[in-house]
Amino acid sequence: MKNDKSQQPTEEIVGTVVYIETEIEIPGWIVRSRGSGFFVERDKIVTCFHGLAGNTKMAVTHVDTGTVYTIEGIIASDYENDLVVLKTAEEDTPFRLGNSEIVEKDAQVCAVGFNGDKKNKIEGTIRGPQSPDKRLRLNLLIAPGWSGCPLLNSSGEAIGICSAGVDSKNIGYTIPSNTLKTLLAITASAEIESWSTWRKRPEVLAYTAYTVAKMHNSKVGIFRRIWRGQVKGASYVIRAFLKQESGDYAGAITIYDKIIEDDRFVAAHKVEAYAARGIANGKLGNYQKAIADANLAIIVAPTTYTGYYSRGYTRLRWSEAEAENGNHAQSRTLYQKAINDYTESIQLDSKRTLVWSKVYLNDLEWTKCLMGKLEIEQGNTTAAQTLYQEAVSECDDKVLQSNPKGTKLRRATTYHTRGMAKVALGEHTDAIKDFNEAIQLNPSKALLYYDRGLAKEALGQHEAAEADFAKAKEIDPDFEK
Repeated sequence: MKNDKSQQPTEEIVGTVVYIETEIEIPGWIVRSRGSGFFVERDKIVTCFHGLAGNTKMAVTHVDTGTVYTIEGIIASDYENDLVVLKTAEEDTPFRLGNSEIVEKDAQVCAVGFNGDKKNKIEGTIRGPQSPDKRLRLNLLIAPGWSGCPLLNSSGEAIGICSAGVDSKNIGYTIPSNTLKTLLAITASAEIESWSTWRKRPEVLAYTAYTVAKMHNSKVGIFRRIWRGQVKGASYVIRAFLKQESGDYAGAITIYDKIIEDDRFVAAHKVEAYAARGIANGKLGNYQKAIADANLAIIVAPTTYTGYYSRGYTRLRWSEAEAENGNHAQSRTLYQKAINDYTESIQLDSKRTLVWSKVYLNDLEWTKCLMGKLEIEQGNTTAAQTLYQEAVSECDDKVLQSNPKGTKLRRATTYHTRGMAKVALGEHTDAIKDFNEAIQLNPSKALLYYDRGLAKEALGQHEAAEADFAKAKEIDPDFEK
């Protein structure tokens, strides 16, 4: 690319840019992030490894139309070069990939990414190669949310994948398109790896540990000290979280025991350990131990929401188990106590309701739905209707209306909860509308299609119901009607 040509404006942009919403869940804690990506083949999207690693949920959306794509899995991943290629069920327009090797210094470029709620384009120039990993340096800043977006030359070709920026120096970095081409070459014969399986790769777990440590300690400015081993306890919390996230609850409990028993650990870590150990014990069905742990968390920090959330979580699972065993009186008592605990969590976390309490609110309303189901089974129709009506009202007022721009995954869960409550109230038509919203926000969840199918079946729409049941089974082969 010659310098005189490099100063020409970029041609019309042809290609599809997406924004990617992610969530990482830690016991009693949830963090949401956004990044960008773009189609490189009709059914493949590239984005940055660092934007996905460590997260437990993901939603991919067209920046212009709002279309939500179904992600079948990971088709290629390159930790060292910060790249991940996603396989989509739907197809869209890919960008043409240029030759990054012929890009010259001072060449005119532009980045097209996601910033808030619309697509943006920023222009700059090539600053030069970055040593030692040969990323291209840019005279333009890659802001948060732009990681994974395309860097285009004056011909509209993608010559890089934007990955990072240095705010103080107004410098950005991009991964060369030829590096991406090497990765794409293996996708023709590669098998699709599920999102859940990819998340358990050693390199992904390692990056997760890095991310969680940074989130735990960014507010107190001790991140570097933790990784140098100067702050006792943080690395233990991260290791325990990784074990718990992978389903090794016994292993997580062993680490929580060490944190609790060693007086050198700070109080905040002990509170977190009690609450998280409670959830781990609850997962194993050790409900009495789980409640005892949550109680200890509350005793140590009575004005902190964590212990109440842990106890509510355990009581909800315990009440479900008691209901399955036919112990209805015990189940009803536990449901009510879980509702009380979740309510207390929300009140104690009131200063952060726009971010954190949406998790508890949905758990609270779902608990009311389950308790309502129990009341129906016991012939207590009036009590059940009150619970269902509260669930519908609070899903609408406290979550959907108060935070209309909440993450798609969280809003999908809330629509599903409200839909289930409406089904119980006999409002099947309105329930289907809620299930439609949930599916649009999270089209890869089998349960949403299944429950919509049940609502359609109740209205006599048997053909449409069977189509939903078939879709649920297509997404999850183990899902049976």
